Amino acid sequence: MLHPTVRLIVWAVAVACAQWLPLIWLSLACAAALIAGVWLAPERLGLLLKRTRWLLLSLVLLFALATPGVYLLPFLGSLGPTEEGLRLGFAHLMRLLFVLASLAVLLRFTGMDGLVAGLHGLLRPFVCLGLDRARVAVRLMLVMHYVEHFPPGRRWREWLQDDAAPDEPVSFHLQTSAWGRADFAVLAGLAVMVAAALVIGAAA
Repeated sequence: MLHPTVRLIVWAVAVACAQWLPLIWLSLACAAALIAGVWLAPERLGLLLKRTRWLLLSLVLLFALATPGVYLLPFLGSLGPTEEGLRLGFAHLMRLLFVLASLAVLLRFTGMDGLVAGLHGLLRPFVCLGLDRARVAVRLMLVMHYVEHFPPGRRWREWLQDDAAPDEPVSFHLQTSAWGRADFAVLAGLAVMVAAALVIGAAA
């Protein structure tokens, strides 16, 4: 199993690459991510989609109605959707679905503790700037703990109240592990792929 930091890096690179894919390849990547999410992490994917359903809908409507182009419903005039707007809205919808589905799979195999450990590793280069990465990791674990254990439907104003935090003390254990050969091999391969993509893109 790869180190959590390497998993985060691979996921971040995949998300970044998805932003530049043509629509046909983006659709295939999104379909593959959704299939993997439904197969490997259905509950978590369902929860992510439920919490972002209004964002997904508003994203498509915003691009469909606010992008200049050929009106698909001419009798509505400027209030109708455009062909270019729907194309842009669909592309951004695919990108967001890819992020959510791949994130669900990442969380399924990494878990919250592994996610924090991965972030702890990613922040290592900033130690020389005086950043206390252990403190950042602990604060993130506290936020995740409160979000997971507090009752659903809690309003954001209630989080600001003095009695919002539980009375019992909470202890955390930050899991750290050494990097293996597979981790360095994956990062090296990823670096070669990214460099090759940049060279091809510049040549084109």
